[in-house]
Amino acid sequence: MKFVGIKKQNKVIYPPVIAEERRKCWARILDGTEVETSFMVKRKDKSDKQLGAIWGLMISTAVNIMEDRGYDTSFIYNWSKPTGIAVTKGDLCGFLYTACPIRNKAGQIITLSKANTEQAAKFFDDARNVLASQWAICIADPNPNWRTQI
Repeated sequence: MKFVGIKKQNKVIYPPVIAEERRKCWARILDGTEVETSFMVKRKDKSDKQLGAIWGLMISTAVNIMEDRGYDTSFIYNWSKPTGIAVTKGDLCGFLYTACPIRNKAGQIITLSKANTEQAAKFFDDARNVLASQWAICIADPNPNWRTQI
């Protein structure tokens, strides 16, 4: 069971409802039972706006490059004959979700909005690799020194 509290005055303080559930859970454990505890600092998750900006820029860049090169949906599906249908952001997004599935700990496929930071970072890397290997579309790494280079 997982309990989330806040460190105050060198102790972990749980909200009353959580503290009661924790007490009940502890009382059900028999003496002599091996128990594992762990501590971790809860980190703020990425926001939907952050994901939207990163993902949106990647998809927009890739779709614009495909349009400039005259690629249509036949390139996404590897069809021998052109379709004449332009690749949309939705088309490319759906393709990348299929090509680079994001899985939770239970192995279920999830979307980016349900992904944690580690899963999202892996998905972005995988999507960039697919874009580069399949259509020679290179999405540059974000510049870590952007603040100092004005």
